Amino acid sequence: MSDDDAEKLFLQEKPTLALLFIGSMEKTYASVISKEIDSTFAHTTRILTKMEQCGLIRFTFEGRIKFVELTEYGGEVETALNEFRNIIRESAPRGEEAEASGEEAARGSVKGARAGSEAGKAEEEKGENENEKIKELNPVNKEIFGKIRNLREKIENIHREALEQGDSRDMISRKLGPYSRDIKKLRNMIETAESPIDEMVTESLEESSSLLESYLKR
Repeated sequence: MSDDDAEKLFLQEKPTLALLFIGSMEKTYASVISKEIDSTFAHTTRILTKMEQCGLIRFTFEGRIKFVELTEYGGEVETALNEFRNIIRESAPRGEEAEASGEEAARGSVKGARAGSEAGKAEEEKGENENEKIKELNPVNKEIFGKIRNLREKIENIHREALEQGDSRDMISRKLGPYSRDIKKLRNMIETAESPIDEMVTESLEESSSLLESYLKR
C-alpha cells in the first residue's frame, strides 16, 4: 500500500478533510470548504453544524460575511489528525496488504456510486436555485456577478492545470498572483456601484477571494 493509498483510506472522510482544511486556512467560508472537500453545500453545512455542536469550530461574522474557524479544541484535534497522517506517510507497509485492501474498496464501489448520484442531484438543484436568483438580479448586479463567476472559473482552471503539470508552489503563485488585482477591481466596482449590490454578489466575490488565497498559500 502506497503512502497516498493509506492516507486516502483513513483521511478522506468529508469531516476530516473539512477540519484539516479549516485549520490550514485559519478561517474560511462554508462554500469554499464545500468545493475543497468535493461535497454539496447542503452536506457541508450539515457537517459544520455537527462540528460546531462538538465544539470543534465556531462561526464568526464580519459584516454580512459568515466565517468558519477552529476552536482551541478543534485545533488540538487537527494537530492529532496531522500527526496521524504523518505516521501513515512515514510507516505505511508495502506488499500484499495493498491487494487485500483492494477487495474492500470494490465492495464499497456500489455504495459510493449511489452516494455520488445523490450528491450530483443535490448539486444540480443547487445550481438551479442559483440560476433563479441570478434572473432576479438587476443589470448592474448581473454584470458584476458574471465577472466574478468568470474570474473564479479562470482561477480554478489555472490551478487545476498547474497541479496536473506538476508546477511548483512558486510557479503556481506566479500564475495566480495577478488575479489578486482583478479581485480588487471587482471590489471597487461594488463599492462605487450606483445601485445597491445584492448580498449574493458580495458573498460570491469574498468566496472567490478566499479561494484564491487558499491556492496561493499552498
